Amino acid sequence: MNSIRNVAAFAVLEARRTRLPLIVAGIGVLALAASGFVRSLAITESVRVQTGFLAAMLRMIAMFLLCLHVPGSMLREAHDKGTELLLSVDISRFEYLAGKALGYSLVATGVCVALAVPVMLVAPPVSALAWTISLVLESWIIVAASLFCVITFNQLILAASIVFAFYLLARAMTAIVLVAGADMLQDGSWSHAAMTAIVKLVALALPPLDAFTRSAWLMDAAAGWDRLPILAAQTGLYVVLLLAAACVDLYRRNG
Repeated sequence: MNSIRNVAAFAVLEARRTRLPLIVAGIGVLALAASGFVRSLAITESVRVQTGFLAAMLRMIAMFLLCLHVPGSMLREAHDKGTELLLSVDISRFEYLAGKALGYSLVATGVCVALAVPVMLVAPPVSALAWTISLVLESWIIVAASLFCVITFNQLILAASIVFAFYLLARAMTAIVLVAGADMLQDGSWSHAAMTAIVKLVALALPPLDAFTRSAWLMDAAAGWDRLPILAAQTGLYVVLLLAAACVDLYRRNG
């Protein structure tokens, strides 16, 4: 546990040294100002328009920052021979990966909470709190996916692109399944049936991120608290699977 805590502490320290807190704070201020401008353009329901715009934008920005930060941090450490140094001492690869996952999860939590502050200023506090917790859970999945991709592909642009594409696809997969199964598109051909089956299989393998951090929680009566236990269970499942795959690949590459 001491090794895991030490590796996690270094991950958090690096996030501070790379000015990530200042970047997040600046983005939050700019996003709040942009949402105020959007609110001034709305003719009716200006608060709802501002809230929806702000929530969607900050959610996307949070995931984009993590898609860049985690692979960038891992590759920077590898290029500086920090990874080789850590693995040369009395620490297992599992402890190294667990420490990195814990550290980046703490960084992701801080990023999400900081970016949720503007949302809390314009949305009901109870709904905003549920939205923030869901955003943190969503970010942990992205951290695990980022660790898996950067260990597997070992390239910043490729790993970040795949993780962000994974995030966008998981967000849109429910809509893709509905479109693929629409009655108006059914032509009875085997190719269309095969395509629909493939789409549904892909949807089963991806986390249902469209159920996470919904902007509707901030604008409607339902705050989403009843969904949080299910989302937490799904987060735990996908984080464990992604980190297990990353651990297998780490042992394979450096074994």
